[in-house]
Amino acid sequence: MTAPILTAYAAAFIAIFQIVLMMTVGLSRGKNGIPFGDGGDDIMLRKIRRHGNLTENAPIFLILLALLELTSGPQSAVAGFAGLFIVARLSHAIALSGGPGITRPIGALGTILSIVGTAGTLVYHVGTAT
Repeated sequence: MTAPILTAYAAAFIAIFQIVLMMTVGLSRGKNGIPFGDGGDDIMLRKIRRHGNLTENAPIFLILLALLELTSGPQSAVAGFAGLFIVARLSHAIALSGGPGITRPIGALGTILSIVGTAGTLVYHVGTAT
């Protein structure tokens, strides 16, 4: 069994992205004097949701991706799903930053497809390997 190198790269990128999103929330809190919640500020709410949505989706995705890679799943699938998840999460963050309206459904659909695709590929791979 080899180390999950592709998952490690994806996790490192996602961790850095998570910190960037976290810092935007923290800096906005300090600048606007909002210690908790969104203070009724729509922009603050969007920043909180960009950060929170990544926090909600990244762990399950990375667990599935690591399991797929550790069970010697297809490397092309591991790389493809990792890339899709990262693009989807970036797209979602762009949408919640006021970007083009199409970026939010791209982000949501890409996230769903990457998680369901990784899970399905893992189940198929493990099922056919035994």
